[in-house]
This record gives sequence, C-alpha cells and structure tokens, in this order.
Amino acid sequence: MFFEYYKASIYSSAGRDDYALYYFMQCKVLSDKLPYTNPDRAMAYSGLGYVLFSMEEYKMALRSFLKAREIREKLLGCEHVDTACCFNNLGCCMYMLDRNQESLGYFSLANSIFDCELGPFHNRTLVSAQNIKKAGRGYFNNVPEFPTLWETYEEEDKGVKKSKEAPKKKKK
Repeated sequence: MFFEYYKASIYSSAGRDDYALYYFMQCKVLSDKLPYTNPDRAMAYSGLGYVLFSMEEYKMALRSFLKAREIREKLLGCEHVDTACCFNNLGCCMYMLDRNQESLGYFSLANSIFDCELGPFHNRTLVSAQNIKKAGRGYFNNVPEFPTLWETYEEEDKGVKKSKEAPKKKKK
C-alpha cells in the first residue's frame, strides 16, 4: 500500500493528477483490506482528497477528507496531529465551497491542536493561523437561496392621474 501511495504522491507532485488518482484508488483498494483498527486506512482517503482538491473537485475532496477524519478520530483521537491535518483540509474544502463559517471552525480547531502539540512556531501552526485570517475576511452568506416557485406581476393603473404642476413663468 505504501508503494502505491508514494507512486501516487510522485505523480501528484508532477502535476499528473490522472495517474495520481489511479494510484490513490489502487491504494484505497489495498487499504480496505487492512484491519479496521489500522489508522493507515485513512491515508488513501487523504490522498484522494488532495488530488481531487487540486483537480478543483471540492465536493468529492470534502467527502474523502470526511472519511479520513472519521477514521482518524476513531482510531487516533480528536487531538492527534494527523486528525488536525484532516480538520485543516476540511476547512480548505469548505472555504472553496463558500461555506466560510464551517471553514473557520475547522481552521480554528486545527490551529488549536497544532499549537498545543507542535508549538506556536511550527509551519503547520502558522499555515493554519493564516487560513483563519483568510476565512475571517471571507464573505459570510447566511441567507439560504430558495427557488422561485412562481412570479407575480402587478398591473399598471389604467386611469393615470396627472399631477397638477405649478404654472411656468413666461420669459420676457
């Protein structure tokens, strides 16, 4: 599984997302055969999420990262650095889907864990702090969009009343 994962990572870093996606899917097939208690099962989902994110398939990437988070939370705990990486990745997907409040929550959670576990000057902590600032500047769209079921038109008044204007002065 690790060889497939690293092959996919190499293709991904080379910009060959099609090959990377193929090898991450191969990695997922192999990871599904691992015991349920093995935290490495989440690696394939994280890799898939990364490639899908770089392909701008944010909804699919979100689903992959959610599955990786589920596995890591159950097996490693909520306060593990790898789980915090999932939180940060979820925040990135939420941000790209214009779900800024959720992204801000995930970024804050990841930053708190990174700060406690890695310290305030670690690269991951600093990147998550930048993500919080970026999400904080975002536009919060809290108004849900409802489809228009029908449109109504108002009739114009048929009897138009003329307004009385003041008489104009004649020029001399």
